[in-house]
Amino acid sequence: MVLPEGVEKKTIRKKSGKVYTYYYWNPGRGTEREGERVLLPNADAKPAAFWREVERRQKTTPTAYPAGSVGDLIVRYRDSDEFKRLSEGTQLNYEVTMRRFEAHETWGMVAVKDLTPLIVQTARDGMKETLVMANQMLSVGRTIWDWAIPLDLAKTNPFDKVKDFDIPDRGHVPWPTWAVGYVRLHAWTDLVRMVRLGTITCQRGSDLIRMGPEHRDRNGLWCRPKKTRKRRRAFHIPLATADALEIDRWAETPVTYTNSRWLKPIDRFREDLYLYSPKGAPYTADGLRARWGRWLADTVEGRELCRRWKLWVAAQAKKYEWDIDPEDADHPTIHGLRGTGILARAEQGYEVDQIANDIGMSRQNVEHYMRFKDQMQVGADGQKRLRLVSGGDKKD
Repeated sequence: MVLPEGVEKKTIRKKSGKVYTYYYWNPGRGTEREGERVLLPNADAKPAAFWREVERRQKTTPTAYPAGSVGDLIVRYRDSDEFKRLSEGTQLNYEVTMRRFEAHETWGMVAVKDLTPLIVQTARDGMKETLVMANQMLSVGRTIWDWAIPLDLAKTNPFDKVKDFDIPDRGHVPWPTWAVGYVRLHAWTDLVRMVRLGTITCQRGSDLIRMGPEHRDRNGLWCRPKKTRKRRRAFHIPLATADALEIDRWAETPVTYTNSRWLKPIDRFREDLYLYSPKGAPYTADGLRARWGRWLADTVEGRELCRRWKLWVAAQAKKYEWDIDPEDADHPTIHGLRGTGILARAEQGYEVDQIANDIGMSRQNVEHYMRFKDQMQVGADGQKRLRLVSGGDKKD
């Protein structure tokens, strides 16, 4: 755990071998501003009480950063509307890096004007053991300094000149045609719908589970992504005519579920959602992932898909020198459907900017998937490409 600014951790090992850890509120430790050390609730045993007390003391303790320092800049950014508009999860992720920036032993007391690209790069290189955290540090730094420059709190952005580490792909490998076709033929019916909806909309699983007839309009669907909803409004995703007609059929057709424990198949129907569980209940993002994982692990067909996927990824990685994390090469992921849909649109002739506009994704993220464009096939020739990729329901 990265300790918040002002917190000191002390570990004591007794003669018996037992180890005791204590947390203290001690802002200014090791400087002339150091005050009385105050014992805090144990962060390991009582994390909620620990963070409540730290937050209380941070709010009541005068800021120890001089004007123009990195620590002062972080305090200002944390109190800004820019930061408060971020989702709660994003704020928590940012806080990890922001606490590192404002720590006295790192950059807290350094003047913003004195923070150079060399200093930033040195900090990045010191985080080589955690590549994702290193890249997040650079991303958060770019965001904060871009916010600060128009306010005259910084003159330049030292993070812009430092490149991210190259890291293996994680969960972003698009599905090829054979994988989509296999799921279409063998998967449970709600999962077949999931694959189709994910491919034609290119949205996250957390957004697929919220889509329903109320979002249909003209030739497409309206979507306001849950992850970014605090900083952006809904956008309209245009769909091919065949895909629009297909999901309209879902709005009127029950899903047929089967189970070896049941005497006969059961039909479920919801008029407000396209995806729902065998009990007719809305999915959560974790619930949908668990459903997909159960099919992969508990069925002969699912295990066969995993076997074929591993062989395919290994062959692709060898041929094109992909950097794929072994854990992410086990099976096709729900998130990978975003890339499948992007490549399908590219095969239909859409340019990167048009795809980004249609699916509400940044150009950079679209290009992240487009690097697979010449290395795999996600659709057939002609106008039917996107329809073939997304497939049809197996039973419903």
